Amino acid sequence: MKFKQIISIYFISSLFLLFGIILTFYNYSYNGYYTDKIICWLWLFINLLIIILYWKKEIIKIYLITIIILILLSIIPMGLPFFGMLLYSTTINDFQKIEIDKNYRIERTRQQPLSMMRVYVYEQNGILEKNICRPSYDEILTSVLNIKENENLIDEAKTEIQNAKLISINNDSIGIEYQILNKKKIIYHILNENDGY
Repeated sequence: MKFKQIISIYFISSLFLLFGIILTFYNYSYNGYYTDKIICWLWLFINLLIIILYWKKEIIKIYLITIIILILLSIIPMGLPFFGMLLYSTTINDFQKIEIDKNYRIERTRQQPLSMMRVYVYEQNGILEKNICRPSYDEILTSVLNIKENENLIDEAKTEIQNAKLISINNDSIGIEYQILNKKKIIYHILNENDGY
């Protein structure tokens, strides 16, 4: 494969990666749990391939040094940009994913390094999916298990959702029946894209 062909593949994969990252700022992502991660790892693999195959070119050496400097700079502000990309491209801090309907899925995760655990509700829109709400997992546990706030001694990372199914959805809210520790409860979440991460 010629250098120009590999560079073309690199630019195409870079555009897909960049578009995927931009989508997250608008509560969208590519459809499917692993799609963003596959695109990210494909981009990294192509970078590695270019660096190995064309190491003798001065532009490649400059590119590698630039990448290393950017990675080091991303670690300086408490590592937040670095860990943000790490969480985006891997399954670290992703605790569960459940299809609740053919058009909806939930993900129990921490998407940012300093964020609380949330249940992200995704709605499929063709090749994209949109995050329509992200309630706190602690609130869901408290409600389903009927726990008072000061009694909450449950490890939310280890307490899995046994089952979840879609009950209803309208313009304002989505109703999901959760089963946790053999207890079931329907919770209506307000459709809100402005909840924290």
